[in-house]
Amino acid sequence: MQTSLDCLPCLLRQALFAIRRATADGDLQRRLLTAAARQLAGTNFTVSPPENSMHLYARIAEATGCADPFAGLKEESNRLAMDMRPELAARIEAAADPLQAAVRLAIAGNVIDYGAHHRFDARRSLDESFRRPLSINEYEELQRDLAKAGNILCLADNCGELVADGLLIERLVGMGKKVILAVKEKPIINDALAGDAEQCGLDRLCRVISNGTGCPGTPLRQCSRSFGETFASADLVISKGQGNFETLSLVRAPIYFLLTVKCEVVAAHIRELSGHAIKNGEPVLMKSRSGAAVLGYEVLNRHGVGKAAKKEDQPASS
Repeated sequence: MQTSLDCLPCLLRQALFAIRRATADGDLQRRLLTAAARQLAGTNFTVSPPENSMHLYARIAEATGCADPFAGLKEESNRLAMDMRPELAARIEAAADPLQAAVRLAIAGNVIDYGAHHRFDARRSLDESFRRPLSINEYEELQRDLAKAGNILCLADNCGELVADGLLIERLVGMGKKVILAVKEKPIINDALAGDAEQCGLDRLCRVISNGTGCPGTPLRQCSRSFGETFASADLVISKGQGNFETLSLVRAPIYFLLTVKCEVVAAHIRELSGHAIKNGEPVLMKSRSGAAVLGYEVLNRHGVGKAAKKEDQPASS
């Protein structure tokens, strides 16, 4: 999806939150926020919000010397989620359909987001989100596609929710699937890095790789060649979180989006793609729409990576 005017105040609010975590110098805070506002005046509206946010966070890190302002929050989120893991695993085991419960829990875990929500009770929010019906529920389609898939690429989102992702990955591995988990290469907000995956024990469940970026999403044009090859060879991609959805929503590939909608701009985009009356705050399990505008494999092939797009998948000539 592309950046809209309504994204600008949200990006500025996120910048202020990061600035205050990166430095206690009030004068520097004012200068950086003013610079962020000027930077947003030149926003590229043809790219996704996560891609635009990268430049804001990079400038904050450079000016403050704090490469990871959210390090403490990430550690706290991972620790809290690991403490909750036994009860979450028990909830899955007790379910009539453990795989479905694991999917629901992975979506519920997406409430742990310091980019969209700066203060929240993770335990209460997780429980409420798990109990809430999915506004778009394409679990039956996911089941059918999983039955045919051998290689699955999971795109991680935030710290903390990694624990819920791990419980889903356990189920997939138990089904005989080869799973690869992709995290971010560089610190960005509270997105998971390789060290976070190790802290939460996911490296013992599956192979963990980096997508090669410091973007709170998966912008294929900026990802590493090795990640592109993995993306292109995956039979199925499980995309966690809003940032990954924002960067991949117009990519035609075998993607299932698992997220909790956190803003009206994203809700409107999902309504446009799916036809569902989705609202802000609602949980979603949705397959990528085949009528999307950009071919994921085509994007990768521009860099000499991955499979060629099938002829029938090519966009119609205008």
